[in-house]
Amino acid sequence: MGVAQRRVGRRVVGRVVGAALAIAVSAGVWAGSASPAAAAGCTTKFTTYSTVKAGTKGSRAGAVECLLHQAGLATSRNRSFSSADAAKLRTFQTAHALEATGRTNPATWAALIAQGSTPALERGDKGTDVRRLQLSLRALGHRELPGTTNYAALTEQAVKDLQTRLGLPVTGRTTALEWAALQAGGQALPPSTGDQGGEPGGDPGAPAATTPGETALAFAKAQLGDPYEYGAAGPDRWDCSGLTMRAWGRAGVTLPHSAAAQYKLGTAVAKADLRPGDLVFFYSGPSHVGIYAGDGKVVHAPKPGSKVSYIAVTSMPWKGARRPG
Repeated sequence: MGVAQRRVGRRVVGRVVGAALAIAVSAGVWAGSASPAAAAGCTTKFTTYSTVKAGTKGSRAGAVECLLHQAGLATSRNRSFSSADAAKLRTFQTAHALEATGRTNPATWAALIAQGSTPALERGDKGTDVRRLQLSLRALGHRELPGTTNYAALTEQAVKDLQTRLGLPVTGRTTALEWAALQAGGQALPPSTGDQGGEPGGDPGAPAATTPGETALAFAKAQLGDPYEYGAAGPDRWDCSGLTMRAWGRAGVTLPHSAAAQYKLGTAVAKADLRPGDLVFFYSGPSHVGIYAGDGKVVHAPKPGSKVSYIAVTSMPWKGARRPG
């Protein structure tokens, strides 16, 4: 391999590693809570992986509910995909760098099935991780894969096809890099911005990791339209501090279920320095809290009879802001 080829290889691997890190950060506690073979307990083998959206009923709806539950997102699990389930799916999609539509497509199916551990696998291996790998690839169009527990010639070739498409070394063996791609829906990585000749991790074309605040905001936005209920902290009803507590919990930060108590934690932030995900507090006490969404807007759970919604940061008496973590 020539010098130029080695440089291209380093850039490609650097981008894949960057993608893996971005997924791990944005997924927050999910990556740690998913079982070693998260798809193993769900029925995920289908002839076709058709669209599941709000209103869909049947086995595929049940599979998505099950997979979301194993990702740490509470769903109804009744084989009837509700609007609340669709909101949870949008949360999952956001965390895995997928388009947050609340409905499945091949990429979302692949990411849901592939979630969990990232073991090295090769031809001759057996087990539930092989089945998870096969079904994730099958969701992406490899219908020839049987969805068994045997890593044989068809699986090896499908992995080679994935590696070829992503510009990875074509070995037919599955490593953490291939799993990272599948957990991002098998998406092709962004093209290089040019030969920088750097080592992995130094490529400016690598995707930036999602911040904890952005992860918290994504969770809060996924609850828009859910009703307010005093003392509620999900899965589909919220009070103000219950929403912020769960949102930052997705980013791996533990907060108390109290606006006044949350105000005592983290780093104080001036109004001019607000970033997405920062906690914004109102009234004396303070007695109300929301999550800064950018552009002068806040996501909050307002009061009885209302729903999670946006407000302007100037719409209520300002008390202060804190950045958890």
